[in-house]
Amino acid sequence: MTRKIAFFDFDDTLVDCQSITILWKFAIKKQPYLIIYLFVQLLIGIIKYIFTFNFSHIKTSMVSLLKFLSEEDLKFFANNILYPKYFYRDGIKEIEKFGDDYLKFLVSASPLNYMKYFKEILSFDYIIATELDENFQVKSKNNSGHQKVLNINKYLDELNIKIDYENSYCYTDNYKADRFMASLVANKFLINSKLKVSGFKNLYWKKTLR
Repeated sequence: MTRKIAFFDFDDTLVDCQSITILWKFAIKKQPYLIIYLFVQLLIGIIKYIFTFNFSHIKTSMVSLLKFLSEEDLKFFANNILYPKYFYRDGIKEIEKFGDDYLKFLVSASPLNYMKYFKEILSFDYIIATELDENFQVKSKNNSGHQKVLNINKYLDELNIKIDYENSYCYTDNYKADRFMASLVANKFLINSKLKVSGFKNLYWKKTLR
């Protein structure tokens, strides 16, 4: 079955921030002592990265704070901290313009632990994000770059869906990271980017409610 699809990146695309940074601020405000633990973990992750060039070490250190947050905390964070304050109003309108004839995918490198809540908040059909195991370690690979395409194709294969290339869309702020995902569709958009890239249209979304 061929379907029209809209792919949306999250950080710095739909929101004007890196969501993990806002999550750190949220967690430290709740539990101030975490600041020491988190910076130690980040330092360890950076050292491991220097010796291995494996970004998963830094990613794991960045998301280690999740072990101190409950599901209720994460749901509150998604519904009341990130949304709607950090969202571009134009981005929300762009999502809403796609009707039932489209499948809407939110595809992010941020952890699925809190990204999953945007399925309901913004009426996405599918959320593809970085998955963590029970110990809050990156389960496979960071959902970024070419890995996004591998994960998207896995979903589509399971759903027995092929992309209607000419009538599908991709939105991202980051050409370097998301050019692979954008190659899946004909209609490609760079959000608030200074880059001018052949095949991409530039959109400049209005600021958030902050």
